[in-house]
Amino acid sequence: MFGKKKKQDEGPLTATLDWRDIRRFSAAPYAGSTAISPEMRQRCAGLTPIWAILPKGYLQKWGLVGFVDQPVEGDKVDGAFGVFTDPEHLRPICRLLEPDAGKDGSLVYTATDDQGRTIGTLTKVPPSSRPFKHTWRIETPAGQIIHGRNYAATKQAHHIAAREILNPLNHLFGALDDGGGTEGGPRGRRLFWIDPADNSKRAHKTFVMESCSADFASVTDQGSATLDRRLALLAVIAEGRSLHLGSS
Repeated sequence: MFGKKKKQDEGPLTATLDWRDIRRFSAAPYAGSTAISPEMRQRCAGLTPIWAILPKGYLQKWGLVGFVDQPVEGDKVDGAFGVFTDPEHLRPICRLLEPDAGKDGSLVYTATDDQGRTIGTLTKVPPSSRPFKHTWRIETPAGQIIHGRNYAATKQAHHIAAREILNPLNHLFGALDDGGGTEGGPRGRRLFWIDPADNSKRAHKTFVMESCSADFASVTDQGSATLDRRLALLAVIAEGRSLHLGSS
């Protein structure tokens, strides 16, 4: 009654960050994260929120960038889903439609914006050989193609570039080289998302994003200039849903 200011966690449960500006995001945050307040975790119970931070700083408090209308954790699923700015799923950001099956065993998804217009496609590519799992491919209307490759099958140059570009995050990814998580850390498997159009050794020019299922993803400087964040969100979430991510 005396105009006491409400805490940030008591505000409307809607997106607080614009998807265009995010650089690091998670749709299934690992249990050990201290960047999300307990109050916000409690308010988001039963929902599938997407947390993110902006480019500046490494210790910023994470904010909400959206909500997924389908679970990310749990059994393997390849169906459609959408990303929204509100927990009621009334204000869309983007959507991945039901996939079409290719003759080679691939699944091809169409990605659309909030008006239902196509913004690209996402293809789940079957493995070429064991022991690798399926990989992913993003294609934009302009013809850009970005491959999500298992780190173990990726050129060493990109592995080195990832260490250099994401140096402050090495403590998160360093334990994931075997494709398994650690207690209190991200789960799933690690992918390098690269644009192979540049065939040179300048790995930092082709490396656009690194992800560990839906637990954590980071867009590089090159990626921020070329990769539509909506396609990044849809790709990382789809990859996480295609695996079996146990509850935190």
